[in-house]
Amino acid sequence: MSDRATHHDLVGILIRTAKGHHAATEGDNPDWPAWYAEHAVDEINDLLDDEMSVSDLANWLEAADRRYRVEEPEESWPKVYATWLLGGYDN
Repeated sequence: MSDRATHHDLVGILIRTAKGHHAATEGDNPDWPAWYAEHAVDEINDLLDDEMSVSDLANWLEAADRRYRVEEPEESWPKVYATWLLGGYDN
């Protein structure tokens, strides 16, 4: 699978997870990284052929959120997070 297709699929996973989170919590959940990680880790690991734990993904999402807020990129967070995931897990 090309990086472009993988990026597209990662964006889709993040968007579906966000929609599921909003439906389950009405968007009010201070522990959202853990919720997202629990619901997305298997799909992300399958796509990236990785073995990231729920905890690792939750920590990564929390760090990515902080980075996104500091950098304020023009692209939507799912696109930016997908790019960062493809680049590795360092934030």
